[in-house]
Amino acid sequence: MTPRRLVKVQTPALRWPRRDQARDLWFGAHNFVAVISSHGALLQELHGIARGPGGTPLRIYGGVLPFRREVIWGERFDHWTGFYDPAFPQADLGAGDDADVERCLRRAEAVRAEVNAREIAYPWPAAFGANSNAYYATLIAGMGLADVCVEGQLWAPSSHRLLLDGPTLARIQALA
Repeated sequence: MTPRRLVKVQTPALRWPRRDQARDLWFGAHNFVAVISSHGALLQELHGIARGPGGTPLRIYGGVLPFRREVIWGERFDHWTGFYDPAFPQADLGAGDDADVERCLRRAEAVRAEVNAREIAYPWPAAFGANSNAYYATLIAGMGLADVCVEGQLWAPSSHRLLLDGPTLARIQALA
């Protein structure tokens, strides 16, 4: 059995270079779940992103085109997308053997299917309403995980908003 970790990651939404400091100034966050191997390799990324109706890609990957009909869309990537960086704020949500992590990932897939089927409007400006952080909150709730604070945690608008109702989340959490 190979233990894997489920990790909360905060990709800074805005970054300003500072020549006189050790790192750039970061503001705002896109929260997502990364699956990390016992050796520290990134295996998967679970994101909520903006898409067109039916999940059609936007001209700006992962972005929002103001005043168009974008929806919040759950995505699972089995590769690095550019959102993950080990230097970004992050903390473990949980860890376990293959069976434990696969159970969480089955629940994550059920959350993704439920959210995508609803085609919930992605707001403009993205700081209000059903944005990627609301998807993250819904995702971990459906997986049966509690959110964690991370060292250097960034402001993440809508990170406590749920996109699915209590009975739907309870049904998903009960999946074996």
